[in-house]
Amino acid sequence: MLRVQSVTRELERRIITGEYAVGDQLPTEPELAAEFAVSRTTIRGAVSDLQARGLLSREQGRGTFVRGPARVRVDMVLEANLSVTAVIQESGRTPGTVGLTVRREAAPPAVLGALRLPHGSRCIVVRRTRTADGVPTADSTDYLLEVPALPTQKEAYEHSIYELLEQTHHRPVSSGTAKVEAKQARGDTAARLELEEGAAVLVLSQVHELVGGKPVMYSVISLRSDVVNLYVHRGRRDDETLHESDEERERASRTTERAQSHHQGRQSRRSAHHHQRTER
Repeated sequence: MLRVQSVTRELERRIITGEYAVGDQLPTEPELAAEFAVSRTTIRGAVSDLQARGLLSREQGRGTFVRGPARVRVDMVLEANLSVTAVIQESGRTPGTVGLTVRREAAPPAVLGALRLPHGSRCIVVRRTRTADGVPTADSTDYLLEVPALPTQKEAYEHSIYELLEQTHHRPVSSGTAKVEAKQARGDTAARLELEEGAAVLVLSQVHELVGGKPVMYSVISLRSDVVNLYVHRGRRDDETLHESDEERERASRTTERAQSHHQGRQSRRSAHHHQRTER
């Protein structure tokens, strides 16, 4: 594993510095194995890592070629609601939208649960790919609670859906719960993000709620891992305990008390045994 990481870092350095230019064909596995004095399996592992990150691409029958590092980076911090438009703008990039479709469809089970809808409900499904300075950055499918005032024209969804939801419901989106998963881009998602099949992506599944707690949208967003830097903001609570619930603290306290009781019991038994031996 260490050898794979070492080879990966060196190949990445050569790509970033331009020693291997974009479009160049990578030396063959035997050539790289001889240069690094490692097995071909190690080379294969390093190349697979870089391919998953979008730095290399394999072409059947031709070889492996350099794609180069992404020229656009977008920073996203998981401490507030995720508006991709705002995130791209705050990174100093110009947001754009491609591949936009708007349909009225039956809500799948995950959406029914997230939006607290009865079985058989329908919703507005918005599929689009967000770009930063023209580079595909995030491919999203948004399931919106259907209400009469919500437009169905494509043009209404070319910019921030958060702003559209606020205009529609007369209340802003105030909170959300997101799940983050590491997955591989497949099929249409890989094509939309201009990634190799199986390339690594970060997938956010998020419920968006208005002020008052009413859920109005469920989103599934695939982020290019070679473009988006995802950060988690952490801080201490007022009681100086970092992200520890009352239940967790109580459980820890009970565990400590049991351990102390067990220790005191052992000490008492040892003392009694020693006293008996002394009397004898």
